[in-house]
Amino acid sequence: MSTPNAIQLYRRCIRSIKLIRDHSQRATFFEYTRDGFRRHRHLHPDSREAYVACNDALEQVKSMEYYQQMQATKLKENKNKHPPMNYSRDTSATSESPSIQATTASEKTSEKTQVVAPWLLSQLPHMHKDDASEYATQLYDLGFDSVSFIEEELIEEDLSFMKTAHRRVLMRQLSKIRAEKELE
Repeated sequence: MSTPNAIQLYRRCIRSIKLIRDHSQRATFFEYTRDGFRRHRHLHPDSREAYVACNDALEQVKSMEYYQQMQATKLKENKNKHPPMNYSRDTSATSESPSIQATTASEKTSEKTQVVAPWLLSQLPHMHKDDASEYATQLYDLGFDSVSFIEEELIEEDLSFMKTAHRRVLMRQLSKIRAEKELE
């Protein structure tokens, strides 16, 4: 992938990755992006494979940018809903506490899926985003919290929570990824 469009796409990916707050997630996304572009660098710019790889990368970066936009919107809404805490003996401060804790829990859940969900969508492009989020949460709960770990260790038995068609496609995609890694 050495076309000018691929280089522009790579730069767009890197710019989007730089906006990720969490250092470990940012590092994971950077590694995943770099490896993906390196894996496809041998492709002829006019080949079908290069076209598919660029489209996949574009979908991933759009998904990441959308997620970051949603996170920014949520942060703004939370700032508006929850003004800075007043540490006086005001009873309203204690009544707000459960809602703040609930918001924190939902943010942690979305952080779980931030790395894995875009990868799932890239492997199963026609999958609904709600399914991707649910699957990413399930995978995270099973200990699969990074793309590289999923690509190396995931087996079909780990995917019993997925819809049959999604499971089949994902396993086929993982087989391709593993075969490419063995060739490198």
